[in-house]
Amino acid sequence: AKLFGYSDTMESIYNLVPYERQVAERKPMYRSSNDMKASVPGSTFGCHGTTRLYGAGKIEKKDGALFGPPKDEYKLPKSTKPQNRFTMTGSGEFKYEDKVKPPVPSKDDRPILGITTTKNFVTANAVEAILQAPRPTGNMELNYMKKEDFGKVPAYLSQVKEEIQRENQMIERYVKEQMGEVEEAPEVFEEFSEEERCALLNALKAKWDSVNAQYQKITHLVKLDTTGQVRRKETLEATLTSIENDIKKLDRAGPVLIRN
Repeated sequence: AKLFGYSDTMESIYNLVPYERQVAERKPMYRSSNDMKASVPGSTFGCHGTTRLYGAGKIEKKDGALFGPPKDEYKLPKSTKPQNRFTMTGSGEFKYEDKVKPPVPSKDDRPILGITTTKNFVTANAVEAILQAPRPTGNMELNYMKKEDFGKVPAYLSQVKEEIQRENQMIERYVKEQMGEVEEAPEVFEEFSEEERCALLNALKAKWDSVNAQYQKITHLVKLDTTGQVRRKETLEATLTSIENDIKKLDRAGPVLIRN
């Protein structure tokens, strides 16, 4: 017998040992005990409908049976049996009776020649060209300079700028929080009324007169001997300059804003 695990294609010393080949025994062919040429009993295939063959038997239904023709006492119309759609000629030729398509012409048929027409195609084309609507002429390209939004900034760009500005503010706020910086509160200004502005202006002028009177008392001193005299003169000059600047600001046209 042939050893397990070795084949003729592999090099082995065991391939030199002769062995007997085992031929599988073939079983006899199965044959049914029934007659293969006998008709199947109780079969309804090919007896009615589209599967009915020529010469096949017919199944007669009883009057009043299930799915059969109605009885006369119900006074209902009886169903008509479907007619065959084919016939058999005397020579045994099979032929359909309900063909829709026309038959294929035979090789002996000849086409009808010499068919002519009296239509004048030149005149017909001329009439058709005259009656049809004229085609639009000229440059049909859009003139973008005549559009309503020509030269204007598109709305979507403003939206994009606002979104970018909000994102930058958010990033800047986050960075300040991470760095430990405290965001300062925005400055709040209050507008002066006209009465308050006039009152403040009169007060500044009165103060300037008082400071100027003190300053005029030391202007005759050409040589300042002490440090106190020099400091006093510089202080009076700075006060007069500050008051004059404030008076100029209040004399300007427009609202006056002060920081709260």
